[in-house]
Amino acid sequence: MVRGKTQMKRIENATSRQVTLSKRRNGLLKKAYELSVLCDAEVGLIVFSPSGKLYEFASSSMQKLLERYETCSKECGRSETNKKQDTQVQSQFCCKFKSMNLKFNW
Repeated sequence: MVRGKTQMKRIENATSRQVTLSKRRNGLLKKAYELSVLCDAEVGLIVFSPSGKLYEFASSSMQKLLERYETCSKECGRSETNKKQDTQVQSQFCCKFKSMNLKFNW
C-alpha cells in the first residue's frame, strides 16, 4: 500500500493536529540526533508548540550554538573584502544557513 501525499495545510481537527505535532516533533528530534551522531555535526533544534512549550535538542551547548549562529549570520552580512579574511569553510557554512532562510527572533 502506498501512502498518499500529505497536503501542506493546517489540520483543522485539534486532536489530529496535536497527534501530528507530537509524532513529527519526535521524528524531527530523532533525525537531529542521528545527524549529529552519524556525521559528527553540531546540531541545534528549537520547536515551540502552539501552547508555547519548548522542545529543544543540541548536540553540544545550545547557548554556544546560538552564539555561533549569531556570529556567522553577522559575518555573512559583511562586505566582500572582510569575508575574504574569514576561512572559506566558515563563510560557506554561514551563507548556507542564510540561503536556507533560517530565522531566529532574538
